[in-house]
Amino acid sequence: METLFDQKSKLQKNFEEFDKANPEVWDEFKKTAFSLIEKGHKRYGAKAIFEVIRYKKALETNGTEFKLNNNLAAYYARKFINLYPQYADFFETRKVKNV
Repeated sequence: METLFDQKSKLQKNFEEFDKANPEVWDEFKKTAFSLIEKGHKRYGAKAIFEVIRYKKALETNGTEFKLNNNLAAYYARKFINLYPQYADFFETRKVKNV
């Protein structure tokens, strides 16, 4: 039986749907994070990486608005940390509130 505490948050579900539909965002997020790590950065902000992705997308598209919700940045940081635990301190994360 599923309890209230077993349910995924709405933001988590939104992230999973967006991530699945837009794999290029993860590719760019990961590429940018590793570039920063290779340049010697010990910490960086996931939202700053989102701004880099927005900038690059703006240069690639002709007047088409690219939507990237800031609420998803923390989930991309957590995905990165889960897949690459050796960089667990690269992004600062906070406890997720169930929304």
